[in-house]
Amino acid sequence: MLFVGESGTAKTVTINNYLATLDHDKYTKLNINFSSTTSSLDLQRTLEYNVERWTKGTYGPSAGKDLVVFMDDLNMPVVDLYGTQQPIALLKLIIEKGGFYDRGKDLNWKNLRNVQFISAMAPPGGGRNSVDP
Repeated sequence: MLFVGESGTAKTVTINNYLATLDHDKYTKLNINFSSTTSSLDLQRTLEYNVERWTKGTYGPSAGKDLVVFMDDLNMPVVDLYGTQQPIALLKLIIEKGGFYDRGKDLNWKNLRNVQFISAMAPPGGGRNSVDP
């Protein structure tokens, strides 16, 4: 889910108020604030730190829970030489394919299960970039 609106329109407050109503026995919450220096490696390490290994190649939150990841200022990461925002490209891979590659020498695929994403961003301008559809 993506919330888009001008600065000061309570996107973050609305989402955080909703997250506060979630049952702590069923949901684990993770807030990630993007900035111009956020890299895909930062995003991947944060996600990996907050999930457990279930089986070989499958990862998710603690047993019986869903992980809800809130990413604020989604369009803040810098656009690279190729016109992409690397954290958003990784997020697209996770959403479309259900996981990502381990960055070790073996490049093993890691499936993510029971992870949901909510994000917020303001329109481009003032350090914010257009997001590639």
